[in-house]
Amino acid sequence: MTPVRKELRRKMRNRPIEVLLVEDNPGDARLVRESLAEVHSRRFNLTHVDRLEDALRRLDRDQYDVVLLDLLLQDSQRLGTLMEIHAQAPKVPIVVFTGLADEVVGLWALSEGAEDYVVKGKLSRDKLAGTLFHAIERHAPSRVRGGGRTKQRARKEYGQ
Repeated sequence: MTPVRKELRRKMRNRPIEVLLVEDNPGDARLVRESLAEVHSRRFNLTHVDRLEDALRRLDRDQYDVVLLDLLLQDSQRLGTLMEIHAQAPKVPIVVFTGLADEVVGLWALSEGAEDYVVKGKLSRDKLAGTLFHAIERHAPSRVRGGGRTKQRARKEYGQ
């Protein structure tokens, strides 16, 4: 384990993980809230917004450890949603939260800067918590080096 990751783990143990959930479906938002509340190994503080405009405002004003992002919002389209969040907060890892059980969407999200993706219908508390934490952990080296690593890794892994 690298020194950066060791330090990150130490810091994360001592405080809750700050999650910005960008989701316009109240049922999906409730599912995420309940799933994270059931995790006993870590504490999560969840801030929920249902519009891209509100997410951008929050990212400008507050600090988050990770963004859980639905791509299909009322005020934004798929491609624009991820790109605008990434442009606003390039040092915050993004996990795409999609209802599309289509691997192509997930691979596209990785190639455009997301750290990971979760399919809504396949959500479990342990998988969600682990995905969020590992996204933060994987993203930590890019915070130090200045980013760009995620796109390169995704394109290399998926032949793009």
